[in-house]
Amino acid sequence: MITRQLFFLASLISLFTFSCVDAPSKAHTATAEEDIPDCKIMVILGDDRSGSSESIQKLNKEDYETIINVISENGNGYFASTIIGNPAPGSKEIFRVKISAQKPYKNILTSDNPTLTEQAKQKKVDEKIKLKNEKIVKKNKSRINTFLSQTLQKNILAYKPYKNKDITNIDLAFEHINKLLKEPGIDDYDKIMVVLFTDGVNEPVRSGKIQTIKNELMLPDNAELHLVGWKDTSIFGGIEINEFEGKEGFFSFIEDFECL
Repeated sequence: MITRQLFFLASLISLFTFSCVDAPSKAHTATAEEDIPDCKIMVILGDDRSGSSESIQKLNKEDYETIINVISENGNGYFASTIIGNPAPGSKEIFRVKISAQKPYKNILTSDNPTLTEQAKQKKVDEKIKLKNEKIVKKNKSRINTFLSQTLQKNILAYKPYKNKDITNIDLAFEHINKLLKEPGIDDYDKIMVVLFTDGVNEPVRSGKIQTIKNELMLPDNAELHLVGWKDTSIFGGIEINEFEGKEGFFSFIEDFECL
């Protein structure tokens, strides 16, 4: 009787040990990992730094960081900014920062009920991807910090009109934006936001001499136009526009950003 009981107990221990090594389980799959935001976004900012736009609150470092974070928190892409005003020759370019995409997790499991051995292999793959993503996030933060502390401060926030000629050349800004919108791969973006912080008063020759804007924004189908403080929107024809009186309205709007 004792011998039978010992044999039965040994059998249970053996069965339990085997099941712990290779028993089917749904405890770990790649899809159980955190979701990776994968919206590809471009934000192009036209920032009016001229004296004639005093009615609009000037953007600061925190504002720029908030806009850039829309990209980094929802996926990847580019943030770009061009000065509206009379920038010096070296500041007439578009200033940009890249936010790289994180790697998606790969499900290598071939069964809905993987064994612990299979789960271990999956976990190893997941850990490698997680490590790569941590490096990507770290590099993105470094790029953003460099842009905010150096490029932004030196070229945009410290703006002074070239040769003290305080004019507003909106045509030049539109020219830069249109060139950016023609770059290869622009159709691959899920969403492009063109945001213009300006009253739209074009004074390209001298302050007080208002002229009609000659250049037309050439927006692709995946782009949307946001105007903050713009006075006369008739030049945009039938383009769908999101209008904001001031920057508070716009920043309230992007708090609820969705990649649709």
